[in-house]
Amino acid sequence: MNKLFSVFLLIALTSCSSGKIVPTSDVCSLKKHFKDNIFQVQINGKPINKHWYIWDEAQEVTVELAKQNKCKSNR
Repeated sequence: MNKLFSVFLLIALTSCSSGKIVPTSDVCSLKKHFKDNIFQVQINGKPINKHWYIWDEAQEVTVELAKQNKCKSNR
């Protein structure tokens, strides 16, 4: 029982040791549709999905991605 507790404590301490969040160097950008006034959100030039958004929604998506440290917001 004591050995099991020690192993659990060791795992818990080592999993929590890296508390610092390293800022990402990835950049969010918006690509305008060639025909319509809609935008696709991209990270480092690659689309995050197949969806197209109006300007305000695309900006909100980039801000959310920046909050999650997935990319730097262009705002």
